[in-house]
Amino acid sequence: MGALFAPLVCGYLAEKYFATNINGVIHYGFKYGFLATAIGMIIGQLIFNIFGNRYLGDIGKKPTGAPVKTNKETKTPLTKQEKQNVAVIFILTCFVIFFWAGFEQAGSSLTLYTDKFIDKSIGGWTMPTSWFQSLNPFFIIVLAPIVSQIWIKLSNSKRGDLPIPAKMGLGMILLGLGFAVLIPAVLQTGSDEHHVVEKANLLFIIFTYFLHTLGELCLSPVGLSMVSKLAPVRLASLLMGVWLAGTGVAQLLAGQLAAFTQSLGYLEIFSLISGVTIGLGLILLLLTKKLVRMMN
Repeated sequence: MGALFAPLVCGYLAEKYFATNINGVIHYGFKYGFLATAIGMIIGQLIFNIFGNRYLGDIGKKPTGAPVKTNKETKTPLTKQEKQNVAVIFILTCFVIFFWAGFEQAGSSLTLYTDKFIDKSIGGWTMPTSWFQSLNPFFIIVLAPIVSQIWIKLSNSKRGDLPIPAKMGLGMILLGLGFAVLIPAVLQTGSDEHHVVEKANLLFIIFTYFLHTLGELCLSPVGLSMVSKLAPVRLASLLMGVWLAGTGVAQLLAGQLAAFTQSLGYLEIFSLISGVTIGLGLILLLLTKKLVRMMN
C-alpha cells in the first residue's frame, strides 16, 4: 500500500501543486515530495512505537532458535545433491539478472519515455508522470491473490504445480512481451524528444506494466522460496546473498541499458530487451526438466 500511494502523493506535490513555471522553465517541487516522505516515515515510526508492543508482543525480539554448530557439521563436504542444488541456484541467478535488468527500466527509460512520448491527458487534465510508478504495486495488489490461487489449484491437480524453472521462464517471457507492446508505440512516436510529432496512447504503458507485474509475480516470490529450499543449511545465508547480488548486477546493467536509449534510441533498446528476455525465457523452459532432475 505504501508503494501504491507514495508516487501518487509525492508526484502530485512535486509535479502539480508546487510546480512553478518561471520564464518558460518548469521548477518542480520535489523538495515537498521529500518532506512528505519524511513526515510519512515519522508517522509510521510513531505508529510502530505506540502499537507495536500491544499487538506484536515479544514477536521478533528474540530468535526462536539457533543452530548448534559442530566441527563435524562445518567440515563435512557437500553431498552430490547439495552440489547440484547450489549449481541450480547459480544457473537461475544468471537468468534472473536479465529479468531484473529489464524490469528496473521502470525507474529510468520507461519513466523517461512516458514523460516525453506518452499522452497522459485525461479529459483535459494531465496525469503526473510519477503516478505511473503506482501501476506496479496496484497490479500486485490485484493480481497476487489471483496468481497464488492459480498456483494452489495447479498444485492440487493431478498434473501438479509448474516447476520453479518453468515459472521463472514464464516470468521472463511476460517481461519481454511487455517491452514488445511498446514497440508499436515507439514506431509511432520515434525517439527524438525534441521532435515529437505524435504521442502514444497511455494504454501502451499501462499494459506494459501489467505484463511486467505478472512476470514479477511468476519469478520473484518463487525465486526466494527456491533459494531457501535448495540451499544447504550452512550455506543458506551465503546463497541468499548470491541471489540478491544478482539483483545488484542487474541494477548496474539496467543503468547502462537506459543510458543507451539516448544514443541508440528507445526502439533498439526496448526491442533488444524484449528479444533477449523472451529468448532466455524459452531457453529456461527447455532446461526445466534438466534443472528439476538436478533439484531432485
